[in-house]
Amino acid sequence: MKAKKLLLATLTVMCAMTTTVFTACSSSDDESHPYTYKYEVKMDPSSVGYSSEMQTVLAAFNQAVGANSSYLKSPQDNEMKAKCEAVKQQYANIESAYLKLYLIRITAQVGAADKVDAIATYEWGQAFITPYVEYAFVTNEDEAYAALETKKASLSDEVYKASYKTIYRLVGKHKGTAGAESVFEHHFQNSLGLFWPDTDTNTNIITHACDSIANAHAADTLAVDVTVAVTKTGLLNQQVTKFWEKKFSANFQ
Repeated sequence: MKAKKLLLATLTVMCAMTTTVFTACSSSDDESHPYTYKYEVKMDPSSVGYSSEMQTVLAAFNQAVGANSSYLKSPQDNEMKAKCEAVKQQYANIESAYLKLYLIRITAQVGAADKVDAIATYEWGQAFITPYVEYAFVTNEDEAYAALETKKASLSDEVYKASYKTIYRLVGKHKGTAGAESVFEHHFQNSLGLFWPDTDTNTNIITHACDSIANAHAADTLAVDVTVAVTKTGLLNQQVTKFWEKKFSANFQ
């Protein structure tokens, strides 16, 4: 595909905050400032984009809110939200597909666990301009192998072994093994598990390749029916659409 790859980034959104240990202070300080506050920004694990860009953006947000600074004596929610909006505008034209960040307020009190609240959410990226999708292969793998075992007694050893190889080739074997790929998955091994712009060009590339692979194995010995389909799942709306499907009918009884 001509589109750039997008790597899935798995980042923790809400880290469990440990109880803050304070240095000794006078009782008058406790009474005057029973609570202290700190701010930081976390990235949602559903974010999808270029790792280096995501790290840069996250670092800029945390620098803006003083994530590594000392605790404040009073909350500054509005000020921190304004700073985050400014950073978002600074990186408005990111190449990443989808970023989702949370502004976190940490409220500390002597003798108590920190209270962690997400007070604002920031979402943007190329997926809001052009839809992005993830492609996947859907097959009747379990049913095909089960059907072959049911017919095993009525088949010659040669036909059984040839049919098993054909099923293995068309749908792979993802249970009870290390997860062998099908010929379809192998062809698209560098595209699966990633998000791509949902364009006619990409759809046509996948359709043409799948047609070619299917035609190349149309005459392979097969004692049971096998089905292979391709779906695309929207990054933002999670809508699943099937756009290619091929049924390989049994050609040997």
